[in-house]
Amino acid sequence: MANGVATGSFVSGLFRVFQAGERLLIEQAELLRLDSRERIGAVAARVGLVALGALCLFTAWLGLLLGWVIAFDDVWTLRGRIGAAVAAQLALGVAFLLGARRARVATDDAPTTTT
Repeated sequence: MANGVATGSFVSGLFRVFQAGERLLIEQAELLRLDSRERIGAVAARVGLVALGALCLFTAWLGLLLGWVIAFDDVWTLRGRIGAAVAAQLALGVAFLLGARRARVATDDAPTTTT
């Protein structure tokens, strides 16, 4: 071989390229892992805040129903007031379920565009 040094340099250069590629892949994987942790933390914080907000709204709704039952104390019997509150709660629940179903159907029927 006329240039044995050139072949060794080529192999060592190729080896260094592979090492650099390996380091790059490891660093990218580490960055992806750290980014995933941050995203999971942000999603968990959002879910917690939404749950807390839903709990506050639910408690306020129960207070509103209780206030309504108490406000009509002189007008209706206790059975009538509780029945009206249950009917209002049932109607609101059905309305929310129908609204959610219509929104899901509209989303499923929406055309998708791919670019």
